[in-house]
Amino acid sequence: MKVVGFVGSPRKGGNTDRLVEEILAGARDAEHQAEKLYLCDYDLTPIDPVYGEDTNWTDSRQDVADQLIDRMVAADAVVLGTPVYWFSVSGLLKLFIDRWSLYQRGDERLRDLMPGKKLVVALALADANDNYIEDVLAPLRYAAKWLKMPWAGEVVATGVSDPGEVEQRPDLLANARALGQSL
Repeated sequence: MKVVGFVGSPRKGGNTDRLVEEILAGARDAEHQAEKLYLCDYDLTPIDPVYGEDTNWTDSRQDVADQLIDRMVAADAVVLGTPVYWFSVSGLLKLFIDRWSLYQRGDERLRDLMPGKKLVVALALADANDNYIEDVLAPLRYAAKWLKMPWAGEVVATGVSDPGEVEQRPDLLANARALGQSL
């Protein structure tokens, strides 16, 4: 099995990165191939309008969305990691997800090739209050459902803001690793 993790945090080595890495380490424990990509390393641009009579549902831009989509399609499981900013996923991850729209019509890579691939989510947030986590997860669950991707689980780290704080939560890291092993 091949697992690809997308880190939607601009902070390499931060809590989100560490959670994704631990999930991928668990996948490697289970003898799966695993790779991690940092969305901040890519020059993703916002989605162009895709609806209406004048649109052809193709992406004429020559940026990295195609490369990232190809990595996602080639995997058997996808890990999306994001810090929670203003009660939602990071702008980096949202920008990437928005670009998926162009691969639903015209270029059917996602619609035709994602069903059956597992989705895992890692969230890190400074707030110790987790009352709104389901609201953050809801759009990701809908995306998984739309793409017919089984939801394989999530790991949520609350009360972590400074880099390395997640290291003080060995139970959380163990859960992340177990999630990766279960893929």
